[in-house]
Amino acid sequence: CSCEDETTSNYVEDGKRPRQESRKRTANEFTIIIDRRNGDGLGIDASPEKNGTLEVKNVTPGGLVERWNQSLPDDSREHVRPGMRVIEVNGRYNSAMQLIAACRENEVLHITLSTSLDNH
Repeated sequence: CSCEDETTSNYVEDGKRPRQESRKRTANEFTIIIDRRNGDGLGIDASPEKNGTLEVKNVTPGGLVERWNQSLPDDSREHVRPGMRVIEVNGRYNSAMQLIAACRENEVLHITLSTSLDNH
């Protein structure tokens, strides 16, 4: 074991991807965790926005996002609803195409959504 391995570097744990600057979070954001490893679909229709987010248009019955919604108490503010914006998926943000690509991967997805209509 070498202590050089423990020095601070600019790379995430796997050593392959450069570390991205963390995005500033706002109060009207929340993150959902969806496990796609069994191959099930997310079950949302979303459209790319010019600001690099995805607007949720529809939550499809039977999809993973609907199951997430059903697992929450009725009064939770973390239900995914049409009109919300997907702003980050597994650390990727500022690009609707990157968000879509991340959502298609069969892995555990950390999806950050915003309830506000004015995202920057």
